[in-house]
Amino acid sequence: MRPIRVCIDILVVGSATAALVLALRLYESKLDEVSAIDSTKASLSQIEAEIGIRSALGDTSLNEFGHPSAIDRAWFIDHDPTNALASDRAPWIECALPGEFSRDHPRDPTFRGGRGAMFWYNPIRGVIRARVPESASDESARILYETVNGDAWR
Repeated sequence: MRPIRVCIDILVVGSATAALVLALRLYESKLDEVSAIDSTKASLSQIEAEIGIRSALGDTSLNEFGHPSAIDRAWFIDHDPTNALASDRAPWIECALPGEFSRDHPRDPTFRGGRGAMFWYNPIRGVIRARVPESASDESARILYETVNGDAWR
């Protein structure tokens, strides 16, 4: 009877250890996601502030609506704002195409298989948005997009 009891004890301890390791990994993963979201929000704020400063100072080429026609990396002396949710290989900022000038959000808020830039900028409206990675469902991608950008995607 003794060897069976030892095997059961080992299984119980092993299972408890595995459950604890799994819980810690899930918690760490959630912390990483929250950190990436916060970092991306900070980068959006930095870009928005720079757009406002450049619009007010007029020291860059402004369009007829008073917004910079493009965002220049040289504006950011210390480091380029980045989207922590994107891969390092993703393009930095994509400007809206003429068919999108009436929009406040990109047609596709996700990277969709690596396509799409970290950020989307509409120079007519002076709006900058961060794209998010594809998720298991469109609903979870939309929720993440709205969390990062602080605005409902329509």
